[in-house]
Amino acid sequence: PLTLITGYAEMIRDIPGENNPENMQVIIDEAKRLSSLVGDLLDLSRLQSGTSELHSAKFDLTSAIRDIIGRFGRISGPEGVTVFVETPDVPVMVEADHTRVAQVVYNFLINAMTHGGGDKTITVRQSIENGRVLVEVIDKGEGIAPELLPYIWDRYYKVDKVHKRAIAGAGLGLSIVKSILEQNPNVQYE
Repeated sequence: PLTLITGYAEMIRDIPGENNPENMQVIIDEAKRLSSLVGDLLDLSRLQSGTSELHSAKFDLTSAIRDIIGRFGRISGPEGVTVFVETPDVPVMVEADHTRVAQVVYNFLINAMTHGGGDKTITVRQSIENGRVLVEVIDKGEGIAPELLPYIWDRYYKVDKVHKRAIAGAGLGLSIVKSILEQNPNVQYE
């Protein structure tokens, strides 16, 4: 991001007529991407060092998931992605850190949008099995080879090594998810 920010800023400064909305938008987009990357790095550092504490409280997970998807729609809509929601018709109360649960679901949604394939549909399914809540984020992407699955939780790991600047992150999202979920012994993930 810094390379593009600097390059576009210098171009706007040095070349007459290049101070236009399109070039300025590149600088804004890259600054946001850099801010997100720095935030992810700080978040992961705090989570892995144990200095980030969970603040558990009872809340309605069903309502929270619907809210997250509503906010996510602002990002996914312009990308042509449709998100379907399958949740119980009744509130499902859980005791967890609401902010961290939202972060986990959001990171899975971003991952599904990035790697969901040409179908551009994501399904978020919440169900109750054996007294436990199961949340699934399902996309129609090509999937991950079974031998690569153990690595997806590693920092900076990307199955698809092709650089997709506009949509791909730094490979930190699932590592952050893992760190959040490992702080709660009652949570399982796969």
